[in-house]
Amino acid sequence: MVVLSSEQLWPNILGLVHWHKHEGGVKDLCIYYTNNPVRSKQPAERFAAFAKKVFPPIHVHLPEAPGGTLPQDVLGQILAWQKQLPARRWIINATGGLKLMFYGAVQAKELPNTEVVYGELSGEWFRWRKTAHGEQLESLSIDRAETDYIPVRYLVQAQSGVAFNRTWQCQKPEPLPVAQVVQDGIETGWDWPRMFARIGRPNEGQAGFLFEKFVAAVLLEMGIPQVDVNAKLGEGNGQSVQEIDVIANYRGRILIFDCKLRVESEEGRRVEPLAVQIRQAAAIRRDIGGIGAMLLMIRPGRAFREQEKLLARELGVDILDSAATLNFFRELARFCGLPGELPASLQKAQDLLDGAKSQGYQEALAKSSFLGATPGAEPRGVLIRLESHLNKYMEETAQDWAVYQMGRHIYLYYKIPPNVPAAVCLNRWQQICDEVAEIKPLWTAKGGKVALARLIPKVDTDQLRMFLGRHRGQKLLQ
Repeated sequence: MVVLSSEQLWPNILGLVHWHKHEGGVKDLCIYYTNNPVRSKQPAERFAAFAKKVFPPIHVHLPEAPGGTLPQDVLGQILAWQKQLPARRWIINATGGLKLMFYGAVQAKELPNTEVVYGELSGEWFRWRKTAHGEQLESLSIDRAETDYIPVRYLVQAQSGVAFNRTWQCQKPEPLPVAQVVQDGIETGWDWPRMFARIGRPNEGQAGFLFEKFVAAVLLEMGIPQVDVNAKLGEGNGQSVQEIDVIANYRGRILIFDCKLRVESEEGRRVEPLAVQIRQAAAIRRDIGGIGAMLLMIRPGRAFREQEKLLARELGVDILDSAATLNFFRELARFCGLPGELPASLQKAQDLLDGAKSQGYQEALAKSSFLGATPGAEPRGVLIRLESHLNKYMEETAQDWAVYQMGRHIYLYYKIPPNVPAAVCLNRWQQICDEVAEIKPLWTAKGGKVALARLIPKVDTDQLRMFLGRHRGQKLLQ
């Protein structure tokens, strides 16, 4: 087999695995590279090391000197290899390299016992070969899952110049009773040490690390066999240069999960601002996973603002924030590209979250800092400006209202749209809540932008919570 080395190594890896498994095996692997160190030479060295680790019997061949980028350079080297290794059937993987190099590789289809294959980024594969009836082009069916058995560290060290020749330390995930953990989370207010103690796993670490274990266990339940937790890239002296919470190999991609239970009040004090975290995540995706890797920032204690979501999209970082946590298992399956329905165990866990949402719960997996540190320069101020927290909550949930409870009383705090009389808004709220509660006005702000009312339930608290949950994320006065 001949491959053209490039930064995008997945087609070469998948092609090698497929032909070694299904097409009679690969005895010799010949890697063509140019003098571009980043885009060709270094990837060639990493791919050669990968092949020797995963397929020790294969003989790996690299030219003594870099090749050129013209068609005749590529074809000439293929002819030299065929002369050096006679009596072989040849597969030329023309996926990597520049367009002129591709043209040179395709010309090799004219040679005896030689066929050319090519893989699109979409996952489609094609084969060119000469037959008794002339030139033939046909599609190939190659399952991306064929590489799922390969350990994560081998793929990372092949894809990443940062990881190549560095040590890799990690923990392997263990199965967990996911649905039971979710039920315990709902009952304990997502107290992770208590949740793990309830399933017979006490004293296993801090909440953040337990959450990483949970995410990894969910991936195992999805049928993803190669998952590493708390992976560390290190130097020979034992010093870590990069840590990764959870990382997996699935269907031809490196999947990276940045899992943190942080809340917004910690940013700028204990941890970096979210925008900095997003940029760091993008760098990890690029440096560790290579081209085509995907990274999911999981922040159940934090709602991303629109500008933060935009930054993440621009940098190729997926997010799962507090607003999406009640759809956690669906969102995780979508990110991973899981075909079909959720496994029964995960569907049971998702059903629990759906039930919590119908009861009015607005987040899962963590508690956001809605009533955490008081905004302002004085973090321990004795006067709590409750409207600051309520306004922040409405911004994070994209609502124009908030309902809160103090003691036995329930209150409705809502925004008044511009040019709409306060009386009209109050009447609208009385219509919305007529079946479940009576609305009694308390005050309207001097500027006429917000108002507060007493909400006197006509139903029990659970029914009221379910009613309010149906309107979550809605602006009811617009």
